[in-house]
Amino acid sequence: MRTKRLSVAVAVLLASALSGRLASAQPRTMEDLQKQIDALRAEMKAVQKDLQEIKALLAPLKAQQPVQPRNVVLDVANRPFRGARTARLTLVEFTDYQ
Repeated sequence: MRTKRLSVAVAVLLASALSGRLASAQPRTMEDLQKQIDALRAEMKAVQKDLQEIKALLAPLKAQQPVQPRNVVLDVANRPFRGARTARLTLVEFTDYQ
């Protein structure tokens, strides 16, 4: 996967260098191209390192069991109510942390 991304990056870089459309940003020598390729490689390694760190941080969360619904008995004796005393109640909590 890395090799494919690198090949695509090099192909795009070479295509833009050879197209003549980006005259001011176009590298003049092979050394300039090599410097840009090396800079892209270094940036890609940094991104991959960051991605691995993020995966390591998320791994414990992924391993946790999902929250299971639970049955709770509420004591509502001597409280005002409507309907039958033996009616079942389903309480659903929706949260949004954004």
